[in-house]
Amino acid sequence: MLVIALLKGVPARTTQVVEVGGVLNREAMDLVLNPHDAKAIEAADFVKRTVGGKVAALTMGPDMKLIPLMKPLYASEVSGVDEEYILSDRKMAGSDTLATSYAVSLGVKKLVDMHVKPLEELMEMVRRAGYSEAVKSRASELYRANLLPNRVYSELPSVHDSIIQRFIACEITAEGAVAELEAVKAHVSKFIVLSGIKTTDGETGSVGPQVAEGVSELLGSVVPHATYVDDLYVDPGSMSISSERMIGSLKQKMTMRLPALVTVSTDYRPRLPLAASLYDVRGNGYMGKVLAAVKWTADDLAADPKRLGLSGSPTIVGSGVDVGKPPVQKVVGSTLVFARDVPASDLGGAKYGPFSKGDLAAGLPEPLLSKLQADGSVSPLQYEMLPSELFG
Repeated sequence: MLVIALLKGVPARTTQVVEVGGVLNREAMDLVLNPHDAKAIEAADFVKRTVGGKVAALTMGPDMKLIPLMKPLYASEVSGVDEEYILSDRKMAGSDTLATSYAVSLGVKKLVDMHVKPLEELMEMVRRAGYSEAVKSRASELYRANLLPNRVYSELPSVHDSIIQRFIACEITAEGAVAELEAVKAHVSKFIVLSGIKTTDGETGSVGPQVAEGVSELLGSVVPHATYVDDLYVDPGSMSISSERMIGSLKQKMTMRLPALVTVSTDYRPRLPLAASLYDVRGNGYMGKVLAAVKWTADDLAADPKRLGLSGSPTIVGSGVDVGKPPVQKVVGSTLVFARDVPASDLGGAKYGPFSKGDLAAGLPEPLLSKLQADGSVSPLQYEMLPSELFG
């Protein structure tokens, strides 16, 4: 089963925006993982341990910022994510929720196709080549690329009954192998997409449902979705998902067929998977983790440029407001702060600044700090600076 976790990098300290179009300048910001997305990772891990498969993290934004942000997720929660994909292209810059959902929907569709096409390739090879070592060799290549579940082919010592292994050993016919591969294809196609309920830089909570609509459009069939889910369970037998959510004082219970999309509430608490399903979980699992994030551009997604970025964003955003930086402790007479605005400067190949009046002067290299103190740009916090510190 393919478990896709939608994640986003959000500003760590402030909502500074570019005035023209109200576009967040993410490349100039320190980004952190959207706090609400942590629950999506928890839910994805639970689904994987219940049904098997892999967890693929999918995000969108500047790859140079997101790669270091995503790397720790390989070890997060119980087993972490297995693969990471970043949608990154200048053509996607300035996307509103509609354009973002379109790009992410294409990413979801590409992920599904990536895991379905190898199964179709093997089915065709089995029909044409029969009991050939070429079938086993190709299966091994696809398995090592993390594209085939253990049920189809595995090099684990504990797995001896994969479809290709039994086929090469003449234990099943070509027709039997194709039929079993078709069943695996149907299972892989029943994917689930999980995301946080909203992001701290937008607060609309609309991207998840819009992605469900976008994927429905691309697949030509309805992909149901549920929002604000605080409890969910996937039935390995029927491959359906049961979920609960609170709407005001009303508890709503829903059952959806897969594929489906769920936005996970901050109140979500993962269950313990059933031990009885461990055999199937291992069979549906993949070789392991791919520890290098994969970048996809608009061309990789075969995206319509008119539906991306600013050109594909009908939302009109007003001028932004800087909500400020997190509170820090400053001591009058000892804490070094900037006494005036200072432009950016280079020292030893590294860039420092720009700095605003009142910013802490911590972490600067000694030569630069001494220079700034000498010209009066940096000084200990003074009483006369307090009014601007307190009232702006």
